[in-house]
Amino acid sequence: MSRPLPAGARNPFEFGRELAPDELVDREEELRDIGRIVANRGKLFFIGPRRYGKTSILNAVEHRLAKRGVVVLRYDAEAYESLSLLAQAVLTGAARKLTGPLAKAGGIIKKFFARLRPDVNYDLANHKITVKIGTTVEPRAAELPFLTDVLDGIERLARAAKKPVVVILDEFQQVVREGGEAAERQIRAAVQRHRQVSYIFAGSKTQLLADLSGDPGRAFWKLGERRFLGPVPREDFRRFLRKGFGAAGFKTTPEGIERILDAAEDVPYNVQRLASACWERLRVRDDRVLSPGAVDDALQSVVKNENPAYIQVWTNLTKAQKKALKAVIEEGGRELHSRAILHRHGIAASTMQRALEALDALGIVRQDEAAGGIRFRLEDPFFAAWLAMAQEQQ
Repeated sequence: MSRPLPAGARNPFEFGRELAPDELVDREEELRDIGRIVANRGKLFFIGPRRYGKTSILNAVEHRLAKRGVVVLRYDAEAYESLSLLAQAVLTGAARKLTGPLAKAGGIIKKFFARLRPDVNYDLANHKITVKIGTTVEPRAAELPFLTDVLDGIERLARAAKKPVVVILDEFQQVVREGGEAAERQIRAAVQRHRQVSYIFAGSKTQLLADLSGDPGRAFWKLGERRFLGPVPREDFRRFLRKGFGAAGFKTTPEGIERILDAAEDVPYNVQRLASACWERLRVRDDRVLSPGAVDDALQSVVKNENPAYIQVWTNLTKAQKKALKAVIEEGGRELHSRAILHRHGIAASTMQRALEALDALGIVRQDEAAGGIRFRLEDPFFAAWLAMAQEQQ
């Protein structure tokens, strides 16, 4: 029978939610850089793969800036089915945070956003207002001007209120997908004139955002600074993991810690998820030792839980995409267009290229800059463990 855990012990490894500022592991440099750029009324392209904790960092940024008196308007562009609805959400946020007393809010909004013919609705019970944009123009044609007009209005409103404002648009690539090249040109034309409002354009489509902000032929070229979010340094994660397991009286081994980081490929979400599964398994084991074997047992339980989702992803791929995906896994994502690798996986160069592009578009793989060229990585490192387990059972 296993020994009882220390009083109040609970699983410290949480995943699947936006972390609180005090739960981040070693992101102080990113927080300082973003705070400096906002203080200077700058613009920032904040680029990081999914599962790396980008949204949790933006949450911490919001908390820190709010304490300094900065008005933060943070929105996830993928949460809205159109640019006009995103524009309405941003406008409503500005109305709530920049207009002062509720009684004056409607008049202020109609003054500073007159071109949008705003319809202001009052919720007296909750002391909130909601703003809808007028619908006298064809919605599809007006969606992008709606957004740029809102941003222009926020600049005017911020100057009048004499308050620093930052607009944070997460998953910004959705705006570019919706609006195309026109979105790039018109948003740049608007925000490059703004002096009271700073901007953070964040996103997880790393190659797309790197291209649109780093290509001299694109409208966002040199509009602002760029920051690429990388993995948490291993030594910081090692300390974090040892502390989390040690607080419950579990013993860790260096090999067990490394096995977690290797299996998760240092991706913060996956490290937390696998560590959480390990913690739960150690809780009921007699030895309570984080060994590589204990980690492998926990990893197997994680991928079994994801079996239906992984099966759906795999079965929906074409034969060429399956070959390309296995090449990414087995070759470490490097030199996938080399003659030897193409021959080994039985796929033509042009087919490999199209398959990798499709896997990227599906959010299954991504491209990372690596020493000596591009490396393809799985968005979910555990998919490789599932595939190996599934095919071993055949």
